[in-house]
Amino acid sequence: MSNSSARREARTNVPRHAAPPQDAARTLRIRDQLAGLPRLGQSNATAAISACKVCGAAAPFFDVVDFNKCANFYPFGPSGVSVSYFRCDNCGFLFTPLCDDWSHGDFQRLIYNDDYVLLDPEYLAVRPHQMAERMARQLQGFEDARILDYGAGQGLFAELMAQRGFPRVESYDPFSIPSRPTGQFDIVTCFEVIEHSPSPMQTLTDMLAFLNDQGCIVLGEALQPPDIDRVRCNWWYVAPRNGHVSTFADRTLVALADRCGLVFHRGEQHAFVRGSHFAELGERFGNPLACFRPGAPGESRFHEWHAVETTRTIRFQWTATDALRWHLTSPPGPARLIQVMVPFTHESEAGFAARCQIEINGCAEPTTVRESCVFAESTEPMRGAVTVTLRTPPPSAHGDRRSIGLAIDVVG
Repeated sequence: MSNSSARREARTNVPRHAAPPQDAARTLRIRDQLAGLPRLGQSNATAAISACKVCGAAAPFFDVVDFNKCANFYPFGPSGVSVSYFRCDNCGFLFTPLCDDWSHGDFQRLIYNDDYVLLDPEYLAVRPHQMAERMARQLQGFEDARILDYGAGQGLFAELMAQRGFPRVESYDPFSIPSRPTGQFDIVTCFEVIEHSPSPMQTLTDMLAFLNDQGCIVLGEALQPPDIDRVRCNWWYVAPRNGHVSTFADRTLVALADRCGLVFHRGEQHAFVRGSHFAELGERFGNPLACFRPGAPGESRFHEWHAVETTRTIRFQWTATDALRWHLTSPPGPARLIQVMVPFTHESEAGFAARCQIEINGCAEPTTVRESCVFAESTEPMRGAVTVTLRTPPPSAHGDRRSIGLAIDVVG
C-alpha cells in the first residue's frame, strides 16, 4: 500500500463527528453556556456598557481576546479564558475590568510570576538602557534634579542614569521594590507602567503624591493608533497576559491631566507638567494638547440643525446647512494644539464625511475621518477663544423632503 493510500484509509477510519475524550466535558460546558444565553435584544447591548474609569462617560463593549494574548499575540497558545475590553466613546480609554478586584497577590501569582520574562524579556535590561540613553539627552540641564523612577522593575534605570551624570535618581516599584521613598521629587519618570494599572487615575494620583508642586512627570506610553476602530483588540498593545489592562488615546491622557490640574505634552515620550517651573522641560517632549469633541446642540431652534432623533442609544441631529460653528475656549496656561473630533452616526450619502473640512480659527486644517468622527488638529498651538467651523458638502434632499448632510451625535 502506498503512503498516500494509507493516509486516505486512516482518515476514513476516523469517526466524522467524534470529539477526543478530553474535549467532551468542554463541549458539554459550552453547550450549557449557549443554552443559558438570553434572547438577542438591544437591552443586552445596553447592559454591556460600562462607565469609563477616566471621564465617567459610556464605555461600550469593544472586543474580546484570550487571556494569553501578549505583545506577540499567542506565542504560548490560548488559555481558554476570555477577556472583554470596553472603550469610552468620549475620551477613548480602552480597558478590561478583568482585574478590577484582584489583590496584589493575585497579580503576582497570575501575571507577574516566573513566566513573565518570557513575555517581555526586554524589560530587565534592554529597555532600561534605551530609556537611560534617551532621558540623559532629554533631561540635559536637570542633572541636579531629584528624580523618582516609578514602576522601576529591578532599578537598573537609576544606576544607568547615575553613570550618565544624574546622581539623584531613586527607584520604586509596587512589586519588585515596594519600599516607598520619602520626600518630594522634581521629576517622576514612568515608562511602560500605567497600562498595567486597572485604575489609572489612582496610579497617577499616587505618582503626584511624590511630585513637588512645580514638578514634571515623564511618561513612556504607546498610544492607540488612528485606525483602532478597525484593528480593535488585534492591536499589539492590548495584551492581558503582559498585564496590559488599560490603554490610552492622547485625549485620554488629556482628560487625566485635566482632572489633576496638569498640562499634558504629547510626544514620543509624554509629559504631565505641574506648575510653570518645568514648562520648558515639558516643551522638550512635545506640544501641550487640548482636545474637544463638539456635537449637535440637542435643540431644534438652530436653523443649522434638524430635530433630535434617536437610534438605539445614540441621540443625533442631521445638519441642515453646509457650515456649522462651535465657539470653544482653550484651557488657561500655555498655548496648545487644538484637537477636534466631531462624532457622527450617519451620512446622507457614502463618502459625505470624508469630504468635510474643519477650520480652526479660520485656518483650514488637514481633515480625516477616524473613530466615526470628522477629525482635525491645529498645526500651531493656540490659546484663549477658539472657533471651530465644520464645512460640509451641500445637504441633499431625501424622501422626507428634508435637505440633510451629516447626522452628528448630541454630546453631553
